[in-house]
Amino acid sequence: MPKRMYGVEMDNPAGKLPGFYAQVIHKIGDAVNVFDRDQQLFIVESEEERQKLMQILKERNMLGDVFDLWLLPEGNANVEDCGFVSLSGHAYLYDTHVAFFRFAPQTGTAQDRWAALQQMEEYLVTHLTTADGESLYVVGRSQMDLMEGIARAYKVEINWVHS
Repeated sequence: MPKRMYGVEMDNPAGKLPGFYAQVIHKIGDAVNVFDRDQQLFIVESEEERQKLMQILKERNMLGDVFDLWLLPEGNANVEDCGFVSLSGHAYLYDTHVAFFRFAPQTGTAQDRWAALQQMEEYLVTHLTTADGESLYVVGRSQMDLMEGIARAYKVEINWVHS
């Protein structure tokens, strides 16, 4: 599985001086371990860090949207429909936009699974290899029924790992 990350968006309150914004950024830098940033979106690695960040922004009326994210391994940057690439080049998927599946090895033949995958290929966001060497496929949530239909057509089964 890709690594779970947490995004917190910072809203800029109207009428504040530029120094106020700089103080908030400094406070965040002192109190929160920020993994990455993309403009107004801060990305942290834990729920605890997200809570600290949210508290700082909430106290200053700057708390924007909050997102659960998935950090993709390097080289998986085709995420425009389901995520974004940060200014530092890390690719992220929005949790609410994607689902992960793998083929159930006990159904169909290897050739059936290969043929189904060929049909599914154009709808995949990305393909990952887990630490134990298994293939994991990522699709937009709106494509889940389609993936199930393709699997049925080729007499194979897919298991949803995250949906």
